Formats: sequence, C-alpha cells, structure tokens
Amino acid sequence: MTSLERTAPRFVIIGAQKAATTWLWDMLDQHPGTSLPVQKEIHYFGSSELYARGDDWYFSHFRGLDPDKLIGEASTSYFYDRVPYFFNTSSQIEFDKSLPSIPELISEKFPEMKFIVMLRDPVQRAVSAYSHWMKQGRVSPRLGLKRVATEQPKMRILEYGLYARWLEIWMEYIPPERLLIIRYEDQIKTNWARTLSDTYAYLGLEPAFKPELPNRPVHPSWGWTRILFNYYTGKVSPKMGHSRVGALLDRFDILADRAIKAEDIEFLKAAYLPEKAALQELTGSSLESWDYGEELLEKLKSK
Repeated sequence: MTSLERTAPRFVIIGAQKAATTWLWDMLDQHPGTSLPVQKEIHYFGSSELYARGDDWYFSHFRGLDPDKLIGEASTSYFYDRVPYFFNTSSQIEFDKSLPSIPELISEKFPEMKFIVMLRDPVQRAVSAYSHWMKQGRVSPRLGLKRVATEQPKMRILEYGLYARWLEIWMEYIPPERLLIIRYEDQIKTNWARTLSDTYAYLGLEPAFKPELPNRPVHPSWGWTRILFNYYTGKVSPKMGHSRVGALLDRFDILADRAIKAEDIEFLKAAYLPEKAALQELTGSSLESWDYGEELLEKLKSK
C-alpha cells in the first residue's frame, strides 16, 4: 500500500445535490474521529475528464490527512448512473461509454466503502437547484425552471431528483449495510441530533459527540431580484451581486413572484410523483412528509 492509498477515503456522501450534504459534511468535519480534505467535492468518479487524471491525482486530495482517523469525501455528482463528460460545451448529458456505471466504478476500487445518500422532497430540491444555478449566472433566468430543466439537462435540475431510478442502480452493487439513506424532512429537520448520532455510529465514530451548529445557513439563498440583478450586471461588475447592494435587494425582493411559476411545479410533480411508490419500497419508509410541491402550487395559483 502506498502512502497515498493509506489516506484513501472510507466513506462518501454521494448526494443528493441541494439536500443538506454540505451541512452533514460540516458536522462530520467537526468530529474528532475524522480527518477530512479541505475540498469537499472532488467529482473524480462523476466526470470522465477528471477520472482520466488517474488515481494518483485523486489520492493527492487526501495527502497529509491522518490515516488513523476516518477519511471521506462528498461529491453529489456520484448519485447518478453513468459517468458523464463534465467539461464539454454541450448543454446535453453525454456519457463516457467506455466506463461502467458510477456505483460499479467506485465499489470495484473501494469494496468496503460506506455510502451516505440524503434525500429531500424532489420538487423542493429541484427548485433549490434551479435557484443555485441562477445565482451562479450560468443561464438566463428569463427562461424559467421548466425550460432550463428540459433544454439544459446537463445541469441535472430534473435528473438529480429521480431518486428511485438511481437508488435501484446503486443497490445492485452496494449492500444495505453500506448504504445509509437519510431523509431531510423526516430526520434532519425533525431530529437532527438523533440523525447525527446514528450517522456517527454508522461510520464507526463516537455517537455521543455534539458538534457546534452553524449560526447561519450553509448556502444563504438569494431573492429573485438579486439573482436577476447579478445576471445582468455580472459581466460588467461581477462583485455587485455579492455586495451590500445585493443584500439590500434581498430585503426588497420586488420580483419574487416571477421566480417560479405554477407550470414549473406541475412539471416537476408530474415527473417525480410516479416514482413515489417505488421509492417507498426501496427505502422501506413512508414519504408522507413530501408534498411534491402541492403547498407551493396552491400558493402560486392563489396569487
């Protein structure tokens, strides 16, 4: 075993994107039994181009960590089926057909690896992901969620919420004792302390450890007025959206009602709701806490 392999990860948070993975990562990073890299998301197995850089490049991210402590990583691009091209110019999803599926690829390299997947109401997750990409200024916010999701599938706004599809593939390669499923609404929002304790125990860490909770959101959200302002001024003054001006726009978010339309929620609900029964069977749990955007839809229709 090389010195780099001694610090290889023993667990991975594979997703889902915008489902509190960064919060959990921070809670794990505080535990005295872990030694985690500075870079949370490496995306080695989620990108053909990054995977082509080789194992030495991947292991280098863990150089200097304590091999006697628990080492891991968290890349939300892993909760998928095939390895896509990450840096191509196409807005479509194109796969590297020379590589096996992502769970097969990881499990072959790390046969004892433990995995954590976090699930959130898929409609809420998609809305959050859409807001994230609009905040990044990657595509015009004037298109709307439905058009961005269908015309820019590479952003995977819709795809990452197809939980049953991806879980079924992962479960073909990973036994249940090495795949921890955490439901955001039922476990983190309602009893985060118990959830953390159970997660620590699952990873072989001292379950009684009490981390310090963040005093503000991990990823502060922006109002729609600020998002639009940032998009149209970004090329002229990239820092304007992140300044006090941006914060002021959040206080007076006069364009908030233009962010999400009823047709966006109906589109997402139609895509995700048919998976509910299969997902409940795969996870062995009720998903009644997920309303699949129904409350948000009612608010939008009442305006």
